[in-house]
Amino acid sequence: MDENKTNEPQSAEAPVPAPISAEGPSAGKTLKSFLPVFLAEIALSGVMLLVYALIGRWSQKVLLGALLGTAAELLNFTVMTLSLLRAERAESSAKGQLAARGNYILRIVVLLAVLVAALASGYVDPLATLLPLCFMRIALFAANLKRPEKEVKS
Repeated sequence: MDENKTNEPQSAEAPVPAPISAEGPSAGKTLKSFLPVFLAEIALSGVMLLVYALIGRWSQKVLLGALLGTAAELLNFTVMTLSLLRAERAESSAKGQLAARGNYILRIVVLLAVLVAALASGYVDPLATLLPLCFMRIALFAANLKRPEKEVKS
């Protein structure tokens, strides 16, 4: 009987490899599902550059600011997504919440430091740098408009 009892936990442990092997693809699937968001962010930054050109304010500072702001926001969003996935897999919900909060504070401090240094340098246009940071909400909203259609088709 003892052997049967030891076999039962082993069979209960059989599902453990499935979540472990699914962790990699889940991060990849999650980032892949955010591809429309990333593309919308880039498109909105492109529209911003077009508006700058149409109003005659185009300059290298504007281009550098747009590139910096867009890259910073895309990197920030990617790190946030990965850290939330990691927090979801934490041993306990309290540890997961603590990790997510710590990562949030670290991301904001790094983002602010990079942006303040770039803006203080004078090599980038302040508005063109900061606007892409606001575009992420619009990009998320726009990407969610199409999501229900895809779920219905699946």
